[in-house]
Parts: sequence; structure tokens; C-alpha cells
Amino acid sequence: NGFDQGWNVEWMLDLGGGSGAYCINAVRTFDGLEAIVFDLPAVTEVAREFIAENGVSDRVDTVAGDFTSDPLPRDCDVVLMASNLPMYNEETIGLLVRKAFEALEPAGEMHLIGEMLSADGVGPLDAALWGLQEVLRNSEGKAHTVDQVRGYFIAAGFETVEDRDFVPGVLRRVCGVKPR
Repeated sequence: NGFDQGWNVEWMLDLGGGSGAYCINAVRTFDGLEAIVFDLPAVTEVAREFIAENGVSDRVDTVAGDFTSDPLPRDCDVVLMASNLPMYNEETIGLLVRKAFEALEPAGEMHLIGEMLSADGVGPLDAALWGLQEVLRNSEGKAHTVDQVRGYFIAAGFETVEDRDFVPGVLRRVCGVKPR
């Protein structure tokens, strides 16, 4: 990915970024990186407190909105969506990946981190339990397989779509690159 290859990553957008932890750690790790936490209004209020407590208010901003319905900030080098995959169905995740693709600069990357079922849909346990919880709550969410998530990226137009463990046995990361 671009971070590993040393290309000039300037803007990161974290969809549903919660407390801002990913953005805070990213700007501390990568010189010159600035980031945006995009989340619901009440969440961004709390995120601003964490961002200030961590001394990175000059490099991490917040934008209040609903990423399923509001436009996303544009011209990003990296879009991250972490730990909210099972809360949404195929149509919503497909839409979010397409919106991220449009928000990215050419050669930009999207990284989707979440609980994903293996190709056979049997496990791992965390992903299966998340999917079961969504069914029991009668929500629109579901357990997605790694192959489904890769398919959302390919359908949106991403190239070099890869997946790998993020937290082995718990979280997978699928990433793709927008063509130049």
C-alpha cells in the first residue's frame, strides 16, 4: 500500500471514525499526514476532545455527517472504514465503497477493516457472531465474506484489491487502489 511504498500520503478520511484513534495514531506515525474523522454529530464532538487531548488538533479535523447519505470530503489519498462492516447490508457497503472511490484522488487507497467471514461462510467465530447479532436485532446488517468485500471493491473500480489479516482470527483488511 501507499504507506509502505513511501508515496506522498497527505489526506486520510476515516469513515465512522469514532474517537479518532486511527487518525490520531496515523498522523503521529506519518509526517505530513492530515486526517478527517467523518462521523455522526454527537460522535464528532467526543472525537474532538480526544483529538485535543492527544495534541493533534492541528492535523486531525472532524466532519459531522452520516456517511450512508451525506457527501464525503473529497481529494483524499486514503479512505479508511474500520469496525463497522457488519452493521450494514450489501447495498450499503457497496454504496460506501463507491462513495469512497469517488472521494479518492487517482492512486488513492481504500482500506476496509472488519469482521469478515471466510469464503465458505463458516467462520471465524467473531464474524459469525456479529452476523448473528445483526439478525437477532433485526437490523439491516449482516456478516460479509472476504470475497463479497473484495467484490464491492472490484465493482467500484478499484485495482490491486488485496485482503489480509489485521487482527488474526478477528479482523480482516481489504484494500484497493484507485486507478491513476
